[in-house]
Amino acid sequence: MTKRIGADSTAAIEQPSRATSAIGRARGLPPLLSAPSRSSLTVASEKLFLAFLPPALLLVLVIARYAVGRHLGFDYRPLWEASRHLFDGTSPYPAPHAAALHDEQQFVYPPLAAILAAPLAVLPFGVAAAVLAILELGATGLTLWVLGVRDWRCYGVTLLWYPVLQNFLIGSITSLLALGLAVLWRYRDDRRVATLVSATVIAAKVFLWPLVFWLAATRRWTTAFCAVAVALAAVAVSWALFGFAGLTSYPRLLDELSRLETWKSYSAVSLGLVFGLSTGEARAVAIAAGVLMLAAVVLVGLRRSADSDRQAFVLAIAAAFLFSPIVWTHYLALLVVPIAITRRTLTPLWFVPLAMWATTGQSDGQAWRVLVGVAVWSVVLGAALRTPRPLPAARARVAQPIASLGLFGG
Repeated sequence: MTKRIGADSTAAIEQPSRATSAIGRARGLPPLLSAPSRSSLTVASEKLFLAFLPPALLLVLVIARYAVGRHLGFDYRPLWEASRHLFDGTSPYPAPHAAALHDEQQFVYPPLAAILAAPLAVLPFGVAAAVLAILELGATGLTLWVLGVRDWRCYGVTLLWYPVLQNFLIGSITSLLALGLAVLWRYRDDRRVATLVSATVIAAKVFLWPLVFWLAATRRWTTAFCAVAVALAAVAVSWALFGFAGLTSYPRLLDELSRLETWKSYSAVSLGLVFGLSTGEARAVAIAAGVLMLAAVVLVGLRRSADSDRQAFVLAIAAAFLFSPIVWTHYLALLVVPIAITRRTLTPLWFVPLAMWATTGQSDGQAWRVLVGVAVWSVVLGAALRTPRPLPAARARVAQPIASLGLFGG
């Protein structure tokens, strides 16, 4: 600063010019300190919570699980054992009564799941469970990539979802099913790919059968017909490899399983039970809601608007949730698909599944837990039906890869 004498003989303080400041910087003078901008704080918090926290949390959970002797693959063990039954030529299915289903360690999938998992069954269980966990993690990332999500923050927040983490830890196949749904959506107009993928996911997990209504309602008649035919053929052939063991008792097995476990899940039937309905009444209400959802799939699919295909697809997933008497926490890992279809950059909807951290594990029939779980999948599916409004130009921000944010910079 310099002192200047004005015409009225008063002294005035003159601020240094930009040129003077530049000269000072050139001479190595220390720059003036400034508070971090809001954008820099935002980027720093994103790096902390969406880049560093997910892998750190995953590592902590794995170490903690091994420390208490629980290890990986609780849900995978029945599948691993069923695949080994295939090698032995014996039935993988338990007897359809409560005593045989008491510890949730029985194989209840269609037989195709055991055949698809057979390559891992040649490995010791611990090794196979670890390999499957890595495959599940990769499937989650690949699901987002297939659906065109390039915003790294979406990957980070998805890996913070409790359903995704639980799926990784217990070895369920839900993340692989989510990848199947992503591939089906992206290649829905490729008849061969859509037929094979839809048939596989339905034959491996029957509750996804409403996808056939979506294919038919959007005038993919041949794909829908071929998907049903291929799924039935796959189930028949896979059951033949087991000598058709358990085929006649399988419906009773599923019914007994529903009776024992519905109350502690996050399904529409569970919601009816906490509101005082009997099991029969709760099932009837859930089925009625599912039928209405299928009608919506057909009506929306036939409308042929710009959004009808996407909306019918989301409605078909919603119908699958409504019809299923059991909805476990890891089922909610499927929600990454309807979110990614319409939100390819980070929006508040990506954070909704984080609410499942409030009710980890099973609901145990507690009303507030059931309400949280049902609310999460209902809110996500409902929001995914709407086309998000584009951000104003002044607020729009192109998502940057982690490298461009300097995460790995020196």
